[in-house]
Amino acid sequence: MTDCRQNEADETWLDYLHAVQSLSAEMNAGLAAIAGNDLARFESSVAEQERLAENARGLWQNLRAKPLPAPLPQLSAAGKELQQNSRVYAAVVMRAAQVGSALLALYQEPPRGYSRDGRAASITKTWSCEV
Repeated sequence: MTDCRQNEADETWLDYLHAVQSLSAEMNAGLAAIAGNDLARFESSVAEQERLAENARGLWQNLRAKPLPAPLPQLSAAGKELQQNSRVYAAVVMRAAQVGSALLALYQEPPRGYSRDGRAASITKTWSCEV
């Protein structure tokens, strides 16, 4: 009976390891979507990341009371990789949001032209005239 419980605990830990590795891989896919400027692929990647994170969170809740089986070096490595990917992913998404905001601001401003003396001037038409 104890052997059966131990096998279930080991299997749950392995499921958690797989969930962490899958989440890390999906973050890399999200970064690739950003690099490729593929909004649809990025949105689907974010949705998949949310699903995987929820799955990992649920597994973690079940595992907190169970003893860790024989040391899993893969679990430590996967956790470190996920932390690093999370930092990079957050920085890239923040930078992409800043670039997007800058582009949006650029296209929302009225077009500008230049006057004869080289200064920037609005192109909007007025009722005044030059002499």
